Amino acid sequence: MQIDFYYWSNMCPISAEIINLLMKYKRHFTVNLHDITNDYETAKQRRIFFPFLTVVNKVNRFYSPISEAFINKLIMGQIPKEQPYRPVLGKVEKSANILKITPDNYNLASNCTGRKNCTGCQSKVSMYQIISSPTIGYMNVLDDTLLGGAEFYPSISVPYNIPHGSDIAFITCVYLSDDQYDYKSSPLRALERHLSKNYKKVVVISDEIGVFPNGDLNFFIKNGYQIEKVVFEDDYCKLHLLSKLLK
Repeated sequence: MQIDFYYWSNMCPISAEIINLLMKYKRHFTVNLHDITNDYETAKQRRIFFPFLTVVNKVNRFYSPISEAFINKLIMGQIPKEQPYRPVLGKVEKSANILKITPDNYNLASNCTGRKNCTGCQSKVSMYQIISSPTIGYMNVLDDTLLGGAEFYPSISVPYNIPHGSDIAFITCVYLSDDQYDYKSSPLRALERHLSKNYKKVVVISDEIGVFPNGDLNFFIKNGYQIEKVVFEDDYCKLHLLSKLLK
């Protein structure tokens, strides 16, 4: 059985955890690792719009972080079934303290991964140091609790098949989802204000119904984004490219 793991460096720190898991069980499979950071052609051909993607036997795509339970099913010859992540989203906007995400406080923002020990977090911080950006995004915080956040990366350094330009920023991730409140809009707006100093436009990839890699679609429409086109669709997701002009 063959496992191909595609990942955009440590844009999502969970990638490092998945790589470690695959290396632990590599004696059971043919494991191929593909860092698409500078491989635009592979990302385009494979239609990758997620920070990581696991493909089993060149056919079965899995978008969520894989686990030991997932690996054990493969060892038994079973192909796991993945259900789309489509949580109920609260509509009432709630804002606590909006803080800039920097290398110094990224440990708090990394709680969006749901991991206490973030294996790939330092490597993600290094990605922003490479592009000389002291700002990773903005987060919505109450005391020491992360409520929500929004992050970006220059589009010219994004491997996905999206519009690229020195005046275009890419929204990499908007988090966290809550069934009562919208904790994401306020940090997203703060990020847009920050980006307007150097960029004319922002683009984002959103699922229509789910929230991975971002979403849902109505969330971005509510925040003034325009639908450009559908870039990918399968049983798990229907991904839209959206954009917004910055003022």
